[in-house]
Amino acid sequence: MRDPHARPTSRGWPLAVLGGLCVAVIAVYAVLGWTRVSEMGNRTPREAYYNLLVDGFRAGQLNLPREVPAGLAALPDPYDPEANGDFRGAIFVDTDRLHDLTYYRGKLYLYFGVTPALVLFWPYAALTGNYLEHAQAVTIFVSVGFLAGAWLLWSAGRRFFPEAPALAVIAVTAGFGLASGIPAMLSRPDVWEVPITCGFALIMLSLVALWRALHESRHRTWALAAASLAYGLAVGARPSLLFGAVILLVPVGLAWARRRDPASPAGDWRRLLPAAVIPIGGIGLGLAYYNYLRFGSPTEFGQTFQLAGERQDINHFGLGHLGFNLRAYFFAWGDWTTAFPYFQQPELPPMPPGHGGVERPFALLTNSPLAWLALAVPLAWRARADDDRRNLRAFLAAVAVMFLSATLVMGLFYGTCQRYEIEFAPALFLLAAFGALALDRALSGRPGLRRFSRAGSAVLLVASLAGNLLTAVAYRGLLDHARGFNLLANKQTAASVPVLESAVRLQPSRPKARLDLASAYLISGQVATASAQLAEALRRAPALASEIYEGYGPVFLAYQREEDVLVMLQASLTAQPSSARFLHDTGVILARLGRDEEATRHLQEALRLEPNIPSPLITLGLLAQKARRLTEARAYFERALRADPNNATVRELLQRLESTAPPLFLQR
Repeated sequence: MRDPHARPTSRGWPLAVLGGLCVAVIAVYAVLGWTRVSEMGNRTPREAYYNLLVDGFRAGQLNLPREVPAGLAALPDPYDPEANGDFRGAIFVDTDRLHDLTYYRGKLYLYFGVTPALVLFWPYAALTGNYLEHAQAVTIFVSVGFLAGAWLLWSAGRRFFPEAPALAVIAVTAGFGLASGIPAMLSRPDVWEVPITCGFALIMLSLVALWRALHESRHRTWALAAASLAYGLAVGARPSLLFGAVILLVPVGLAWARRRDPASPAGDWRRLLPAAVIPIGGIGLGLAYYNYLRFGSPTEFGQTFQLAGERQDINHFGLGHLGFNLRAYFFAWGDWTTAFPYFQQPELPPMPPGHGGVERPFALLTNSPLAWLALAVPLAWRARADDDRRNLRAFLAAVAVMFLSATLVMGLFYGTCQRYEIEFAPALFLLAAFGALALDRALSGRPGLRRFSRAGSAVLLVASLAGNLLTAVAYRGLLDHARGFNLLANKQTAASVPVLESAVRLQPSRPKARLDLASAYLISGQVATASAQLAEALRRAPALASEIYEGYGPVFLAYQREEDVLVMLQASLTAQPSSARFLHDTGVILARLGRDEEATRHLQEALRLEPNIPSPLITLGLLAQKARRLTEARAYFERALRADPNNATVRELLQRLESTAPPLFLQR
């Protein structure tokens, strides 16, 4: 039977455009996430944590099939972050890392949710004989979640907003897919993001089934059972989603409220209640038994025994974190600049006591302003027939409950991470999409105001898309820099160069990435290129010249690049012309370059600013000795000895004053 609310389908182009959009969004996901390198240093996909879990299941065990290092087992307190740091390893470069695994009674476990292994990693390995990377799994999960959201918005547009242009539905679908924080999260798709995105995909599938249970009379019970099954699996991926499961009772509540309605099937709520409760309840019992078999407690997921950067046997939730987290997740202003990629991370206030740390939060309401249209959601059920109003309001209330419950849980958590936003941001942007369509419908009788509203919504959409995609670029640049730096620090210079080059391309105004690239070039023998990168870093960030000299001067000096060190020092003196330390160091470098007169002027100026420090006196004495002005040299050395009577170096210089050999440290 044809849906009486459906929009006429005489033209198929809107559906074709929507299909093209879905392909484009998933292509963006793939470009951002599919090929990212794991921070765990996996040499092969089989070594990824979730694939190790699958191999354990296949072998009939719940722990991972990895040997526990003898050194870890011998530690008096293996959960001490300082003691177990060597076993957790460094990101990107160390292999066989144990970071964020659970160590319990001599075995290693995965505390991350089990659902991804059951619904994707294990079936894929069984069917293909191969293993998925974590990054590929994340891309698949967000694609499934997006497609489910696209179906919901298309169905809502046809049923409840037939007067809205098809392009409006397509536009809000793009906003849901690309303005809800997913692109930024895909910059780092690894083991941490796997259960979060799996939860997102399953929650969206649960909402699809819930929509069908609310709006389609046929198979309502089976649709609600499917929603319950999907939601239970989502909790298996992310237990923090549990509190939103109350939305499964929405169809039951509506049926109970209509139990005396002659048009309502008798006893409908009695059939719906088991459908809502039994699937998720069964999964909950399965999870409890799974935890009991592993850790002897149905409520212990393994986080207490986690090998992490800080102890995990603590209370992770508290009201003291709420204000800080809400500001970070919704209201912190990013630093928009005129240099690509135009966005830098926001400055946040000091963390509250007991807070665990901040990792790249993306403030949704300020940096993705499309979210504000969620405030227009109440317009969606205005002036509608009773059934339509009741069912639509019930569904949107369920989405709002999902958003609020997930926001509260993550707001109370002791850590602030951008990936946590995927638990609540998609629900917010689903509401924003409905709000945009509802606002357009509410203004249908006022064409002038409606055109203005559409233009404003378009501006919000474009700003939100730009904010998300540019943030993804910025975050990817940060991670490329982290990877390149660690490769360089671990003497993998050749491998570090292309990664650092990528970091500089993605964040050309970030001086540290450029300076690490200059160091990599220098170490690999590309001296001219290294000098050019150094000069560009100083040009872009002259205010950081002194920090650049402190951090990178020794590197260039170790490779006898006094000319480059001099450039750093001259830039430092431009910013701090009265620094005796920089004047002295400039004098030393000039002396090593054979520019003795300039060196003497800088050293004498340093001495004028600080008459009683021995360093300029010693260097001036050495220059005088080099010029065979021995009386002058002796005077400088004696003056330095009076300033520092215990200086053995000065005493030795006085004893060797008659030597004809030039001072060694002034030679190149």
